[in-house]
Formats: sequence, C-alpha cells, structure tokens
Amino acid sequence: MPWNGPEWFTVGTVARHGSLRRKDLTGPLAVRVPSTQDGIRYHAPAALVTASADETPSYRLQDATQPAVTVCVLMPEKGGARYRVTGAQGEELGLVHRTPAAKRAVQHNWWLRQPGHPDVVARYHWARGSARDVVERGKVNVVRGAGAVVEGVVDSLLSFGAEDDSAGRPHTPKPVTWRADDEVALTSEQLGHVRAYLPKAVWLDRRLAFALAVLRQA
Repeated sequence: MPWNGPEWFTVGTVARHGSLRRKDLTGPLAVRVPSTQDGIRYHAPAALVTASADETPSYRLQDATQPAVTVCVLMPEKGGARYRVTGAQGEELGLVHRTPAAKRAVQHNWWLRQPGHPDVVARYHWARGSARDVVERGKVNVVRGAGAVVEGVVDSLLSFGAEDDSAGRPHTPKPVTWRADDEVALTSEQLGHVRAYLPKAVWLDRRLAFALAVLRQA
C-alpha cells in the first residue's frame, strides 16, 4: 500500500518535468513517488487527492491503482486551524495543526500529532527557545552594532513568520526538519523542481506525513 513506502514522495500534478524539447507531463493532483524510465525521472501517482468545494476544504486521498480504496481523509476543525486525519475505516490516525500566527516566526506553519508519540514540530534552525527569546537576541544584536537591518529582519520574521527575501525576490526553499522531541521524524527539501518529503521515524504513519504535505502544498 502507498503509505508503507516509498522512501520519499512529493505532492503535485507534474508526472515528468519538461525540457527544451518537451513540455511538462501533468496529471491529477496526487501524492507522487519517484520512478525512472530510460534514464528519465517520473513522479508516479500513489494517492490521488481530491478537495471539497467548501471555503475550508476537506481532502480525500485514494489509492491511485485502486481509486475505490481510501487511503485517508482530512477533515477541517476549528475553521481549518487543524485537520483530523482518519483511515479507510474511519479510524483515528492523528491531527495536523496549523501553527498559530504568533509562533510562525520560530516554527513552520504545519505540525502533526500522532497518538502515543510526542508532537512532531519543525522549528527554524536559528530559532532557539520561545519567540520572546528570539526577540531578545535580536535586540542584543542591535545593541552590539548590528543596526537597524537586524532589527528589521527580526520584526519582519515575527510579523510574517517567513524566511522570504526582504526584497521579494525568488529564493530556494530551505530544508525543513520535523522532530518528535530529539528524534527526526520527517524532513523536506527541494530536489530539482520538486519539494520532496522523506519520512524518517519508523513509527510515523505515512498517511499523516501525506496529510501534512498535502496541506502545505494546497
């Protein structure tokens, strides 16, 4: 079944990226897994993703090889502040939470909770301690001569919770690591044209990893 593998996956519509001689080969929105044919990388659909037409949509993931088989369902709660993830038989798998705006300066925008395990959270590499600690470090840097530039960066990050270029220029997304306490549970990084997700913890339900990735890419 798709949630027992592969090593890494993506979420999107591109099955094969184009080149100077060919256009992108696209398909339905899906959780996609890598494969290679004649030296060309493809992203084959493992789980098809459908969204409801609601203002705050729900999502259903279905086995791409057997569309009648449900992989998991994502149902919004609290206006989309979190999603409850259930399996094919309606069993509870866990929750995927949206990080509150006040914490997005130090923590990535989605994290998950799997019963019986610590919360799986991704914090920015430079963010140690609380948001208040980050502010205080920024103020210390300003006092030491870093000037208004550092202060502006700190204020910007606390306001928007992003690592975007201050001039709005395109940038390569940085790798993201979700940890359960000190254990790495899930990582994400840019591999060429795609954002790849790599489950690390053997106990992490791949369906929850799929759910988090779908919500990040939606």
